[in-house]
Amino acid sequence: MNMKKLLPVVFFIVLAIIALAIKRCNNNSGLVTSSPSRTENTTGKAGSGNTGKIKFDRNPAKFYFTKHARCRMKCRQITQKEVKDILANGTINYNKSDLNDLQGPTYAVEGVTKDRQHVRIIFAPKQQHMSVVTVIDLEVEHQCDC
Repeated sequence: MNMKKLLPVVFFIVLAIIALAIKRCNNNSGLVTSSPSRTENTTGKAGSGNTGKIKFDRNPAKFYFTKHARCRMKCRQITQKEVKDILANGTINYNKSDLNDLQGPTYAVEGVTKDRQHVRIIFAPKQQHMSVVTVIDLEVEHQCDC
């Protein structure tokens, strides 16, 4: 084969290898990772460890409730105290969580409220607070304008 025809093929192969290496490095060096160093036992209680620079704190000092979460809580008659209780005592559903979200990980925590509602609450830990993204009743479909 002619060297002039072979050179572009080799060039593109080298570029593809470099692109894959860069992509792999970017996936492994994000600000927040989902490393397995933080453990959950079978009851869903937090273990020791850290998931990166922002850890999933089951007892944060500050909460931020999004407008959407507040609307959903009002429709479902769920209080802030119940949300905090689910965070402290609920079970993380990793199938519904997104630990690799570009805006930071989100955790789907499930539990039962004081008035027996089976709920899933989406939490997004931030540097200064815990954001409550939404509240879902897993058994009853509520009519909301959220």
